[in-house]
Amino acid sequence: MEPSTKLHSGQSLSTGAEYTAMRHIPYCEAIGSLMYASLATHPNISYAMTTVSCFLNNPGMPHWEAVRRIYCYLLRTKDLRLMYGGAPSVLVGYADTDGSMAEDRKAISGYAFLIDGGAVLWSSKKQEIVSLTMTESEYVAAMHAVETVLSLGVQDW
Repeated sequence: MEPSTKLHSGQSLSTGAEYTAMRHIPYCEAIGSLMYASLATHPNISYAMTTVSCFLNNPGMPHWEAVRRIYCYLLRTKDLRLMYGGAPSVLVGYADTDGSMAEDRKAISGYAFLIDGGAVLWSSKKQEIVSLTMTESEYVAAMHAVETVLSLGVQDW
């Protein structure tokens, strides 16, 4: 998704004409296919998937356009691959939080762990708590990343 794209529930269907226009658009099926791609081969679309998945119950045309852009991105990058090697076999982890709080004031946090520059473990999800500051959201994201690594039994990271 483009960083300037702001999707919200106000863009959902509200008139009969809009419902008619969206009736034959396979929004749920498209999200399901993208979910598989996100989990299996393309962790880089996880944030976009989380965003467009919020509108499964009542998607509007702007939501559908965002889904189409994700498919276009996948089509343009289909020949790219994750390559391992060239660096020491060290586990490196990153955690971050989005800067824009969603409508429900819950931040989206994520982490990625890499070995030899290739992603081996990643996550992107909405935080369960409402943070009062971005600093608090960042600490929550870091805590989830550390918790994941410790649950896997990784000692040196």
